[in-house]
Amino acid sequence: MATVLKANNKGLNDKWVRRIGIPLVAILLLMSSDIIPVVISPKMLIYKIFRNIFYVFCYWESNRMIVLYMRSKYPDLKDTSKRIAMHIVVFVVFVLVAGFLITVINVNLPQTNRDPFLSEYKDMVLRSVLILGLVTVIYECAYYFGLYEQSLYESERLKKESLISQLELLRNQISPHFLFNSLNALITLVPEDPQLSVLFIQRLSNVYRHVLNYNGKNVISLETEKNFLDDYIFLHQMRFGENLMISYHLPEKLDHLQVIPFTLQMLVENAIKHNIISKRKPLAIDIRVTKNFIIVSNNLQRKTSGVESTNTGLRNIVTRYELLTNKIVNILATSTEFTVSLPLIISQE
Repeated sequence: MATVLKANNKGLNDKWVRRIGIPLVAILLLMSSDIIPVVISPKMLIYKIFRNIFYVFCYWESNRMIVLYMRSKYPDLKDTSKRIAMHIVVFVVFVLVAGFLITVINVNLPQTNRDPFLSEYKDMVLRSVLILGLVTVIYECAYYFGLYEQSLYESERLKKESLISQLELLRNQISPHFLFNSLNALITLVPEDPQLSVLFIQRLSNVYRHVLNYNGKNVISLETEKNFLDDYIFLHQMRFGENLMISYHLPEKLDHLQVIPFTLQMLVENAIKHNIISKRKPLAIDIRVTKNFIIVSNNLQRKTSGVESTNTGLRNIVTRYELLTNKIVNILATSTEFTVSLPLIISQE
C-alpha cells in the first residue's frame, strides 16, 4: 500500500486504489443506509449506486487535493504532527461546507422518502466523516510508512558512506606511504633536534587518537576538526617545510559551527596528493568561512604522473553532506585553482 500511494514528482501513484476504492466505498455506504437494497426497485437501486459513486468521487478527489497540498507544505517525517493537525482543521471545514452543499442538492433529487433538511444534513456530515476519514487514514498511513521506510534507507546509506569514509581515512593515514614518510622524517629529525622530535611524535599520536575517537561521529565541531587538521598539517610541513603553506580565515568563535568529521583533512590530503610541492612551485591551501560555507581552495599544479585519481574521497564527502544536510557541496576547478565549498552545520545546542 505504501508503494502504491507513494508521492512522486507528478503527484500520487494511486490510480488503481481510486478505481477500486470509490465504487467499493459507495456500495458499502448503500449497504449501511436505512434503505435495504433488496426492498427498493432495481431502477432506484441503480440510481442510488451511481449517486453514491458520484458523491464518493467528489469527496475522494477533493480530499486527495488536500492530501497533496498538505504533503507539499509539510513533506518531512518530522512534520507529521503538523501535517495531521492542519489536515484535521481543513477536514472539519471541508466536511461542514461540502455536506451542506450536497444536502441542498440531495433534498431536491427524487427519493423514496424525504427527511427534514437538518436531519439530512446531519446524516450527510456523518457519512462525509466516514468517507473522508477512511480515505485520509489510508493516505496518511501509507505516506507515513513510506517516509519512515525512506528514513531507514537513508540512515543505512549514511552508515555505509560513513564506513567508506572511515576506511578511506584509515587507508590514507595508516598506509605504508604515509607511515614511511612520517617515520623517515622522524629519523632525520631525531639527531638534529630531539625536542622537535618529541613534538613530532606527539602530533602523530594526536592524529591517530583523533581518528579512533571521532570515526563513528556524524558531525563534530569545526574547532575540533581544525585542531586535528593542525596536527595533520604539522606532519606534512615537517616534510615539505615552507613549500606547503596553509592559511586560515575563520571566525574567532567556532563552537557553534559543525562539519562532517575528516572532510577538511580529506580535502587537504587530496591537494597534497595531486599537486606538485616544491620550492619553485609551493602549494598554498586556503581555508575560510564565508556565509554558510567553509571553503577549501588551493592553487592548481597537478602532478603529471605517478598519481591515479579515483575521486572516492570527494564523492564520499558529497554524498554524506547530501544525506545529512540535504545541501550540495560545490566543487569548482579552474585552470589555476581548485575549490570545494562545504555547507556549515549550525549547532542547535
